[in-house]
Amino acid sequence: MYIFKSPRCLETERFELRQVCLNDAPFLLELFNDPSFIQNIGDRGVRSEQQAQTYLKSNVIKPHRFDYMGLWVIHSKERKQALGVVSVLQRDYLQHLDLGYALLQFARGKGVAFEATQAILEYLTQQCEVSTVDAIVKPSNAASRRLLEKLGFQLDGEVTTPDNENLCLYRYRIT
Repeated sequence: MYIFKSPRCLETERFELRQVCLNDAPFLLELFNDPSFIQNIGDRGVRSEQQAQTYLKSNVIKPHRFDYMGLWVIHSKERKQALGVVSVLQRDYLQHLDLGYALLQFARGKGVAFEATQAILEYLTQQCEVSTVDAIVKPSNAASRRLLEKLGFQLDGEVTTPDNENLCLYRYRIT
C-alpha cells in the first residue's frame, strides 16, 4: 500500500519514492558503479559526479510522455538516504512500459525492491490506468526473477535488445 503525495512522489510504510533530480548525481554515481549493477544492468560509463550529472541531463531528466515515467529514487525514511531506484521507461523494443529496479549492496535482501516496486505497480495500475507492464532480466539473475514472480509478473518469453542481448521478458497484467 502506498500514499499518493503528488505526481512526482509516493510514500510507503518505510520509503519515499520520488522522481530523480540533479542533486541525485552522487548517489547515482555510486549505484552505476556497483558491481552488481554493472553485471546485471550494464556499465553506463559514469565515473565522476560531473558525468553523472551529464547522464542525468541527457538520458534521465527529460520530458516524458507521462509524469510517471523516468527514474524514481527509493529514499529510506529511517536511514534518511537513497537506497536504489525504480525505473518506468518505454523501450523501443518492448510493447509495454518497462519496470526496472536497482539497489545499493547494503539495501539488498531486506524487502526494499519488493515494497518499492509494488508501490509503483499499484500507482501505475490504480492511478494511471496502465493495464500491462513489462520487465526484462538476464536469465542468470535468479533473485530478480524471483522478485518479479512474487510481484505477480509471469514469464512471457524472451526479447533481444538492440545490443543483441537475450533477456527474459516478464509481463504483469491487470485482468
